[in-house]
Amino acid sequence: MKIYKSRNPNKLKIGALFVMQVIFGALPAILFILFAVDNMHAAADNPDGAAGFSNYIGAYVSAAAIVLCALAYFILGRRYNVLLSGIKGEKSLEKIARRHKNEYDIFLNCPIQYKKNRSEIDMIMLGKKGLIIVEVKNHSGTISGSDSDEKWSQYKHYRDGKTTEGEMKNPIKQITRQRDILKSILHAQGIDIWIDSVVYFSNPIIRLKLSLKSKSSYVCAGEKELEEFIAGYSSPKQLSSEEIKQIRDILRSLV
Repeated sequence: MKIYKSRNPNKLKIGALFVMQVIFGALPAILFILFAVDNMHAAADNPDGAAGFSNYIGAYVSAAAIVLCALAYFILGRRYNVLLSGIKGEKSLEKIARRHKNEYDIFLNCPIQYKKNRSEIDMIMLGKKGLIIVEVKNHSGTISGSDSDEKWSQYKHYRDGKTTEGEMKNPIKQITRQRDILKSILHAQGIDIWIDSVVYFSNPIIRLKLSLKSKSSYVCAGEKELEEFIAGYSSPKQLSSEEIKQIRDILRSLV
């Protein structure tokens, strides 16, 4: 058994976002210095102290540029934190994968595409017990929702007693779509097997209040729950060595 890992494009995005944050974070200070120097030169050229029209224009332009830079820095910062959170979740998943590499062939960050439908699966586990796909989320706070909801609610609690409310896309719908794409890929190769899917919340500061009616909707909060799920997992029909080899070859062609 072996771990196969596809390159994660988000790592390059994180690097680019960090550089852009540095640039937009430094620009307001640079613009302020340039405006101050320009004002000093204008004052030297105009000893009577009367401000010219161009000085007012320069002040407004500089102020607008500083505000835009601050806005860009804020937007980039939020995107950077989201991607960084995802990377942390994937590192947690990879740690778990290494514990099971003797039982399963494991595929990390596996891109999948069937016709016009495409996605990326965080982890696929292939072994005699069956085929499992795992979607990792690193959200914190209290998550509530049902398997039929389009979005789930997320409540973050802070030490000062403050609570903020947000939304996240229903990850069960996301992983169901991934499962359907993977089933289509395998079915096109003449393979029809059962695939189970698990949503894994890796952040230790998580509390789930979910109403799940579907028996195929598995959600694990924390590393311990996911480990317990994997340890007790067995599909309705175990895979033969030949089936494992066929599926492994197909998945290897994707990473």
